[in-house]
Amino acid sequence: MEEKNITVGTDAESAVRRVLEARYGDKLKQIKFRRSWLTASASQQLWDVKGTLKLKRGLLPTATRNFRYQIDAITGVIIGHEEVTPK
Repeated sequence: MEEKNITVGTDAESAVRRVLEARYGDKLKQIKFRRSWLTASASQQLWDVKGTLKLKRGLLPTATRNFRYQIDAITGVIIGHEEVTPK
């Protein structure tokens, strides 16, 4: 379920948290948000949310990934995302 009219950064972070929990389920160990900000252009307002997540990997140690999500501030639809495994 998508949010609508996201007006504060904590709402954008909550939307991203729900997406990550649905995607990874019980493999998700930790989510840390580093930065959330509103970017406005002439035609659209977007929330950018950056952070780090840790995933359980069976017998191996946890895997760490950095993520960035872009969310439309009016409709709450996730426009794009990327996840990067640090080297």
